[in-house]
Amino acid sequence: MENLKIPITKRQLSLLKRIANCDDRRLDDLINLLFSTGLSYYFCERSICISKNDDEYSADEIKQKAINDKLILDNPKFHYLTAEEQKELGYKYVDSSFDNYNRDNDFIEKLSDEIKNNALKEIKKDYQEIEKNIIKENTPNLNQVKNNA
Repeated sequence: MENLKIPITKRQLSLLKRIANCDDRRLDDLINLLFSTGLSYYFCERSICISKNDDEYSADEIKQKAINDKLILDNPKFHYLTAEEQKELGYKYVDSSFDNYNRDNDFIEKLSDEIKNNALKEIKKDYQEIEKNIIKENTPNLNQVKNNA
């Protein structure tokens, strides 16, 4: 996992620590949750589009891109064909970018959820550890029970 670094004053850090404490959270978890929520809110009405890196294409998209490239190479008038004719030849559009224009495929929302889940995984581990320790503390020791009987 990578880390981000933001400049803040001692006073701001102190306030954030106290806010986290008051909210029964670790500071790191609070920051992850705030950042993920802020990312989502910041881009909820602001459009953005970024190009995909080569390693961000799925295996199916890579295969389809190769098919599309071959179709274009083998058919000099490919771009003059209708969308239906292109489709009949096997062409399928492969998106080369991430955007938040389409609510069903909003990469900002997905990124925000992933960042939030980073914090929630840590919180869940903590709760499991606490639960395990509580069970140990509340389970009578069988040797003690026998000795007291």
